[in-house]
Amino acid sequence: MKTVKYVLLPLIILIIGFAAGFTFLKMKNAGNVVILTPLPIIKTFPSQASSFSLENAPTESLRGQITAMTGEIDWTGRTATEAAKISSPITIQQGEELTTGKNSNLSLVFTGACMVKLSQKTDIQIIQTLPANIVFNQVEGTAEFIKTGNNAISVRALNLLTEINGDVTVSINPAKPIITLSLKSGQATVAYNDLKDVSHEVEISARQTYTFNSGTRRGVLR
Repeated sequence: MKTVKYVLLPLIILIIGFAAGFTFLKMKNAGNVVILTPLPIIKTFPSQASSFSLENAPTESLRGQITAMTGEIDWTGRTATEAAKISSPITIQQGEELTTGKNSNLSLVFTGACMVKLSQKTDIQIIQTLPANIVFNQVEGTAEFIKTGNNAISVRALNLLTEINGDVTVSINPAKPIITLSLKSGQATVAYNDLKDVSHEVEISARQTYTFNSGTRRGVLR
């Protein structure tokens, strides 16, 4: 009977403990005596709402301003499912996209960081505009990227990544996967992986042109 008593007694106390408001009970075996020690009740607090917003880019990210535009311009917002045509300059933020139509162009300025000039039939995605590193993805067309501040400026075009420290024009051939970089001033560094996944870097100086075949993953510097 002692065994039964020692088994039932903790069970009864456990039930009473829960009824009294204990959240957890920890059992310790000290010889033939079972001691139940109540643990502190864990308090829960309402979780704070996240500051992340699909509609708005991070507050620390830079905003760009369209300073000039002609022709047909399509703008895709952060939450948009399709592009919308704009007829006047607007502010551009991280996560948006700009596309120029035939006989169209625009100038986009991130004050103190860079300027981007889109020629006709050009599609640029604004991937990141954090002060430490501004990143663009050029889908098609021709665009001139001019670094005006100390921020790191990077442009991805197909399989080629370019870090810009000057004035560079990037052009993607509409018929072939060929990218041409023309460096007007300053310097640039291009990086890519070849077909064997070996990484390569090439330094480009002012007035040099670099042609990269994204299909064969080979480039020529002139």
